[in-house]
This record gives sequence, C-alpha cells and structure tokens, in this order.
Amino acid sequence: MEPMKFEFYRHVSQDEPRLLAALSLYAASFPEHEQRLFCDLAAALSDPAFFSESIWQGETLLGLLFYWKYGAGNCYVEHFAVNPALRGRSIGSGILSSFCAQHPLSVLEIDPLADEVSVRRKGFYERLGFCLNPYEHQHPPYRVGNAPHPLLVMSWPRVLKQTEYSEFTEFLSHRVMRYSLGNTGKTAEK
Repeated sequence: MEPMKFEFYRHVSQDEPRLLAALSLYAASFPEHEQRLFCDLAAALSDPAFFSESIWQGETLLGLLFYWKYGAGNCYVEHFAVNPALRGRSIGSGILSSFCAQHPLSVLEIDPLADEVSVRRKGFYERLGFCLNPYEHQHPPYRVGNAPHPLLVMSWPRVLKQTEYSEFTEFLSHRVMRYSLGNTGKTAEK
C-alpha cells in the first residue's frame, strides 16, 4: 500500500483561510478549558518556537498539529486532531509517524485514563511508539477562571529522564503558557 501523501502548512498570520479552517477543527476537538483564546493564539503565531500547522491533502483538511520546539530539537505537541469525518483511516498515525521521524524527542499530554476513549487514545499513541511517563503532571490553565488540570505525559521514543521532564515543564510554564489568560504574550521572557 502506498503511503498517504499530505502537506503540512504552517500558519504565520491570523487571517489565513487555512488557519480559520484549522481553528474550526480545534474548537470541535478540544474542550474549552484546553483551548487558547483567539487573541492568545494570534499572539503565539509570532513566536518562532510555535508551529501552528494544518495538514492537507489537496483542498481537504486532514488535521491540525500545534507544537513547540524547545531545547536540543525537542518538540511539545500541544494540540493534535484529525478531521472527524476521516478518522479510522490511519491518517493520524501517518501524520504523527511523519512528524516523529523529523524530531528526536517529542512530548505530548493526554487525559487521565478515566473512560474508554482515554484508554483508546493512550493505546493509539503507544502503538506509534510513545511511552507513558511516571510524573504527576498538572497543565496550567489557558483561561482566567480555570484551574490547572491533571494530564498524563507521553514521550517518543522513550520515557523522559527527570531532567528532561523538568526542562519540559519549565518550557511549558514560562514560554508556552505566556500565550494564555488573555496575556497575548506580554509576560516577561525567561
């Protein structure tokens, strides 16, 4: 079987039609407490470490991948979603396999294993080579009035060392979350 062909399209402006299509998928795929305000997302687009990408096959939106580069080639996959009309066709596996092949260490978060959907999601990532990490983890809130929420950390192609986990949480707290709570990136850079 021939591998699926698709194109990663990086968004650098809030006015791009492809970004607007990706944001529609973003809003449908994540609960509100796991989404940035549009003003914060628009501000993050100018950060060279942030990659807001949508994945296309011709004119068909396959999915979105919002990630951050940090450290020595490491990546934090902040948001990943596949077009619901196209799920179950190995599109997500193809996208993430292609992505991971280009990055030596990738980190992402998933919901705690509280139901069948969260257990299946963990299995999906494990089949792609992601490993569940042992660290207790709280994701800071994106919006005023929301509390931090517990998530599980997974990494590819191996479990993070304690120092790598600390580097990730430092980057998450001081760089990624700079674009949250309506701050639009105004927090002092660390």
